[in-house]
Amino acid sequence: MKKLISIILSAMILAAPICANAWRVEPYQSGDVNLDGYISIKDATEIQKYLAGMDYTASANVREIADTNQDGDVNIMDVTLIQKSLAGLAEIPNDAMPTQPTEPTTEMTTAEPTTAPQTQPPTVQPTTIQPTAAPVTQPATTAPAPNEPTAPNPKVKSNVTIYFTNNENWTTVNFYFFNSKTGEPKKAWPGDAITTAKTNGLGEKIFYTTVDTSVYDRVIFNNGTRQTVNVPVGKASSGFYISDASSRKAMKVGTYAYTGADTGTMKKLTLQYSAGYNKKIWIWTPADYSASSADKYRTVYMLDGQNMFDDDHSDSYGGWEVTDAVESMMSNGGRGVIVVGIDNGNSYRDSELTPDIGDVVPAYAKDFENGTGKKFSDFVVNTVMPYVQKNYNSSKAACDNCIAGSSSGGIEAFYIGIEHPDKFGQIGAFSPAFLLFGSSVWDSYLGTKTLSPTQRLYLYSGNASGLEAEIYTDAVAMYPRLKALGWDDSRIKLVEEETADHNEAWWRIFFPEMLAWCMDV
Repeated sequence: MKKLISIILSAMILAAPICANAWRVEPYQSGDVNLDGYISIKDATEIQKYLAGMDYTASANVREIADTNQDGDVNIMDVTLIQKSLAGLAEIPNDAMPTQPTEPTTEMTTAEPTTAPQTQPPTVQPTTIQPTAAPVTQPATTAPAPNEPTAPNPKVKSNVTIYFTNNENWTTVNFYFFNSKTGEPKKAWPGDAITTAKTNGLGEKIFYTTVDTSVYDRVIFNNGTRQTVNVPVGKASSGFYISDASSRKAMKVGTYAYTGADTGTMKKLTLQYSAGYNKKIWIWTPADYSASSADKYRTVYMLDGQNMFDDDHSDSYGGWEVTDAVESMMSNGGRGVIVVGIDNGNSYRDSELTPDIGDVVPAYAKDFENGTGKKFSDFVVNTVMPYVQKNYNSSKAACDNCIAGSSSGGIEAFYIGIEHPDKFGQIGAFSPAFLLFGSSVWDSYLGTKTLSPTQRLYLYSGNASGLEAEIYTDAVAMYPRLKALGWDDSRIKLVEEETADHNEAWWRIFFPEMLAWCMDV
């Protein structure tokens, strides 16, 4: 006999709009298609699968529950309503709750919600709910929703002091600031002649000045004839020096934190990988880290972790100096973040960092077919992330966590972020190897996804020569593809650097910009 179930919609949306990826609801509310107790992106995805005639994991009562706008039909409008509600642009009706025609299976009623915080109340079994009674256990009002921010995120002033170590002993030092979008310079070439300087322990002059990085986000250090490459400057920027003087036209730079450098703590460990071997993991905590603080910390997970820190921790390719970017952001008024590096410096890298989403294009099939990117993704979200969140004061909210990588690590970071919007609110994809798959594969794969309305993607590519030039076309083509699927420029930052090659030296220069933009400081 069919039983009418009375539903009560939770009156409180626990997550802030900028980070809200899920709402807590009572069982069987319209929109909660997978019956996990939340209205989230996952529910929108289940409706899309249902409409496409694909396999779906939703309740057998998908038609009634999926009719989110309660117009008597299940269609794309229900998907759109969920997306808008999560973005704070619309509300799901709660004045005509759906009838539950049959008792859910035991599996559906006893399974724990996969995205719920550990402190949520136990799921109320349908058989204990009276037709007109409220749930026996009321939803907790103090526990954060899975994507509610638990880490403070102080806004950093855009006026940043930029330091340049004159390690080439130029007689004159100029800072040529300009806007990367408009090309507008702060002052005509060669820019501001800087005379204010300090002297370091090596007897080198460190020149410095303050600039509004919201207006001028690039600088070229020069002496009028010799110059550096275009250098991003922002809220996670601080010190620079010439790292490669071999090119007289445009020399590469290294980055460092002028104040507070090397004050964090590094721990190295190994975790068991499902393929039967161990992976090295590096976990760095900033100087302001407190294990007992009520305020959790934001966390950046970096693929190719063997190259993410200084040269002493890297292989022959050199380090990104990612911790210097965090320390620079802290010196500019931001709060520290935890950095987790995940090793991929082995013979399995090409396989582990290739998503298994379809056929690899023939030109690359020999080295990259049969990718095991899902297995690696599972390792990140089911092994590494739980370890960090159990042993460190790391926030579980998606909006407090970032996944990033370069090249193969860039495509895998993108894949992990798209697969797990409930885990990662930010994605950093540097020179991503999107060229491994053709347009039809990407369209098919992304067509099954409902993009999170709150995720942020930093998408970077150079176009100088060699592999970077090969990667460029497919990397930047992802930008209009994602925009067509609903992301706008508040969600995507596309950065193109025509003179950049495919190496750590370039990714290191742009990492501070990614950090500040993705963390929205």
